[in-house]
Amino acid sequence: MPLPVRVRWNPQPHRTTAPCPAFTLLEVLVAMTLLSITLLTMYQVFSSNMLLVRSNRSTWKAMVYVNNELMRWERRTDTNVSFAQGSFEPNDPMAGYEWKREIKDQEPIPGVRVRRVELILNWQDGIARREYRSHIYVQAR
Repeated sequence: MPLPVRVRWNPQPHRTTAPCPAFTLLEVLVAMTLLSITLLTMYQVFSSNMLLVRSNRSTWKAMVYVNNELMRWERRTDTNVSFAQGSFEPNDPMAGYEWKREIKDQEPIPGVRVRRVELILNWQDGIARREYRSHIYVQAR
């Protein structure tokens, strides 16, 4: 007849003496610091990128407008010497921009007279004042 087996009651049968894996307070603080620095850097890059996008958008808008206007002046037949300036109406797509147009005679080669049509756009971009200028030469009539 087999002997009865003595079983001891153990409320924590799988407990080991090694500490359970966990992060220390110092490790958590270092991780939070690195995360904060990374997020701050990403925010600064994003905000400066948005400023560049807005600035480039207004510059491209000015370039397209000036080049389109100069192409119109290239096809005109009444390019008299003149100077004009103004600003755009509030409901105009170019509202906030100011323009100057100067048409003057030039003689790049003796005996050859042409008219220089110069168009300048100015606008306020944040705290900076921006300007875009371009010109073409047309035949003096």
